[in-house]
Amino acid sequence: MSLLRKAALVNGAEFITLSVSVLQTAVLARILGPAGIGQYALILSTLMLAPSLCCLGVPFSFLYHSKHYPQNTKEYLINALWIVLFLTIPGGLILCSLVFSLPNYFGYVTWFALIGIGLYVPIHSIITVARNVLLTQIEALKLGLLRFLPVFSSLSLILLVYTAWTLQVPQALLCLVLGALIAAVVGWIWVSHYLDLSIKPSWKTSRQLILMGVRLNWVELMVLANSQINIFIVKYLLDDFEYVGYFSRAMRIAMLTVISGQAVLPLLFSRWASFPEERISGHVEKVMRFASTVSIIMTVCVLLFGKWLILVLYGRDFLPAVVPMMILVPGASLYLLSKALFLLLGSRGVPELSALSLFIGVIVNIAFSFLLIPKMGITGAAWAATIGNAVLLLTLTVIVKRKYHIGIIQCICLRREDCKNILYQILKKTKK
Repeated sequence: MSLLRKAALVNGAEFITLSVSVLQTAVLARILGPAGIGQYALILSTLMLAPSLCCLGVPFSFLYHSKHYPQNTKEYLINALWIVLFLTIPGGLILCSLVFSLPNYFGYVTWFALIGIGLYVPIHSIITVARNVLLTQIEALKLGLLRFLPVFSSLSLILLVYTAWTLQVPQALLCLVLGALIAAVVGWIWVSHYLDLSIKPSWKTSRQLILMGVRLNWVELMVLANSQINIFIVKYLLDDFEYVGYFSRAMRIAMLTVISGQAVLPLLFSRWASFPEERISGHVEKVMRFASTVSIIMTVCVLLFGKWLILVLYGRDFLPAVVPMMILVPGASLYLLSKALFLLLGSRGVPELSALSLFIGVIVNIAFSFLLIPKMGITGAAWAATIGNAVLLLTLTVIVKRKYHIGIIQCICLRREDCKNILYQILKKTKK
């Protein structure tokens, strides 16, 4: 199966997953209200950052080394698994303590929700390792299902709890954790045949994974920080969960523009890591043409229908999210293009260049956030995020152009030949 057909399959699964995820957030927003969904979004943003911070990029280092040295995949896997467990279990305990000790910032959280928060860190990291095992073989169907399963499971649990009992922020968090646990179990059933327990972890291999993981992790961590930092700043400066709720829903709708690449981009990392140097520029230009074209289409669609999506999904209580959403949409499209370039630099073994670009983008984002939020509220936060994403893409473009001689004009909009080739690759029969 060609990469384009696998990408189409994974992207189809991602579309279904995103639809269920949007439905999940709509259910939670209507049940919890602006303040409740604001608290949920703040804790969820923390949960998204914690696994990346704790596991030091080892899951991505495993993927990198497995593509470059496939004969050692099983050895890398057993070492990666033990390292992740060793790092993330204490990391989960630290996160529990942090949320518990800052009730004025995170809000009140029950003891059972705190336990779930602590468990989420190792569970999510284990899922990431399983997903990267599947990425080494580009098993598109299972990759799509592994994305879908935690979202569908948590939504089912949320509806069950709401119907049978009552649903507040702690119960919603616990449903999220249980959904991730189900996905972790299924994922490791799928990849268990890659796991050779007779192989003992070695310090040499572990050190190799950690060193590359730290290099790659700066990029992943800063990508997450760049996408979530505005929520933390909004809560810090405005100190109101309602504003966090409005802004998080605006971000949720704006991020619909990245659907074209959210699932497919990891496939590109796997592919580009094994590409010869002389072929990389042409392939990157083709991918960027596809991503930019789809981003433009998605941006126009979300700008046209975003207000109605907010009304239908979240209700009239969330109308203050409309203006920030309109501002965030172009920035989200720029973020998608930037993420493709992150993966290019990471797959070629130079993630430090991505980290440099991200550092500049994050600094710009933070500076404009502290400048604009006190004057403009969540609208200022939206402008800060969009300006930061524009600076980020500009910096990455300069770096990639100089290093790989990629033509900027060649990366804008699909051509007729591209469309014909994409249709041919998707529709042609798989050769036996």
